[in-house]
Amino acid sequence: MESIVLCGGESKRMKPYLPFNKPLAEIGGGRLLVEYQVDWLRSHDVDHVVLAIDKETYAGLRVLRPGLLDFVDCSVEDVRLGTGGAVVKALELLDSSRFYLMNVDDIILSDGYGPGDLLSVLDGFDGALGSVLLGRARFPFGVVETRSRRVVGFRQKPILDFRVCAGHYAFTVEGVERYFPSRGNFEDGALQRMARDGVLYSLDLEGEWITVNNVKQLEAARRRLEGLC
Repeated sequence: MESIVLCGGESKRMKPYLPFNKPLAEIGGGRLLVEYQVDWLRSHDVDHVVLAIDKETYAGLRVLRPGLLDFVDCSVEDVRLGTGGAVVKALELLDSSRFYLMNVDDIILSDGYGPGDLLSVLDGFDGALGSVLLGRARFPFGVVETRSRRVVGFRQKPILDFRVCAGHYAFTVEGVERYFPSRGNFEDGALQRMARDGVLYSLDLEGEWITVNNVKQLEAARRRLEGLC
């Protein structure tokens, strides 16, 4: 199996707390976030990992974890291309007709799930060009129920009733070539067009996942992963 890991974001919400980009943040057990995700992929039989990475993060990785570069290929962007452009560029390093795609900051904690599960969705439906992993998210605020201005219920940060994209995908090369922009984010238009054309499918994640989009979430992820690393 082959996978692309998107590592090229600017991490604006993490600065100035982090003096470097998010993939280089320590996440648990002394491992970097990108290192943890590569280890996760390799533990689930992904034998070729491509990092879609910006030049600043790549330079930092060469200093902090030069040994990791022995186990991955890097598609280095001199200018950030957006998630869609990054995937299009990284395709040059793949051999397969389909691949697993993930955001570096979306961490799967479910023991019962692996990349092959999402890739297998492409085999289950005629004409499938992509599949999206769906998770249950926690609402970040307390939900208040009222009746005639009296509070009759309060739920602190409840799990939402609907599912959201968990930042993990599987695509065919054909799907990328047909729908992805060479510059810009694929989430902004490509997924909508794929859904409209009936070529995008989904898989529900039975288990937990966490995302790291800000400093508070990074600290929570460190606490959550400390016993796992």
